[in-house]
Amino acid sequence: MTEENRTEQEAVEESKDSHESSSTQGFAFGEDAANKYPDQVNAAIEYAAANKYEYGPRMREAELTWDVVSAEPMANDIVRVRLEYSPTSGFRGDPGSEYMDIDAGCAVLARRQINVPKENSPVLLMGFTAFSVVLAVVMISLMTVFKDEGGDPLYVAGRTLWIRAEEPKQQQYITYTGADVDGTVYNWAMKPLDEANNELTYVKVTLINQTSGTVNLVVDESSVTLLDGDRADYEPLNTIESVYTAESAPQYNVPGFVPLWGTVKLNGGEQVSGMMVFEMPRGSSFTELRWTASDSATIKYQ
Repeated sequence: MTEENRTEQEAVEESKDSHESSSTQGFAFGEDAANKYPDQVNAAIEYAAANKYEYGPRMREAELTWDVVSAEPMANDIVRVRLEYSPTSGFRGDPGSEYMDIDAGCAVLARRQINVPKENSPVLLMGFTAFSVVLAVVMISLMTVFKDEGGDPLYVAGRTLWIRAEEPKQQQYITYTGADVDGTVYNWAMKPLDEANNELTYVKVTLINQTSGTVNLVVDESSVTLLDGDRADYEPLNTIESVYTAESAPQYNVPGFVPLWGTVKLNGGEQVSGMMVFEMPRGSSFTELRWTASDSATIKYQ
């Protein structure tokens, strides 16, 4: 490399370093970003609040809170504002994130969603569910466990289990309260994935071990199916992973809701009860429930 070329190369690198240094100096985070670029930051937050449709049906009706992550100066007096957003209350998890490019006149030139809010797996609910199931099994084992139900058509005998599945009930959302193993009470909620067309159907299921031995049950997506009037079958939702914390909604509250999910151990003469939930088209009718976990039985509704 000649001396002349070396000088030109050094000049280019110095110019590049100078530009990067200038950009780095203009980059700001959190409150510093809001203080350094108040007009652009305010414009981004106001635009986000007025245009929540970008967040999808689950978030667009929710009350949200926005936090400024950073502001980055770009060419032509444009500032890229990065935001995080999440529901104002009852949310535990990772916030959503997005950025907007704002010009000197505070007009939004571009907007991009990076992540949507992701709620944590409800570990506390898992503890609550396990505690509730164990409590139900222990308490009921002290009672008169097995008796003639007088021809109740919702009671069906399998090889080892007596199974009772109450009439399915359908509503748009399900909410309930439950305490974790430490006694802290939370409000929990479930909603259908397709809110425009579907609703949630819940069924209270009671399982009775009529034998003298121990029955180990795994209650999951393959343990039961619910058939509608067109004989289409639906698997249950995971009532542990599908829930999230939410504000109380009395109109959707299901009294005594205890999720029936996971591994359950029933000794001879014990029984356990809980709710199973399905997502089905709004206004569905119900023909039968087929139980297949550790036994097989069919409860007919029509």
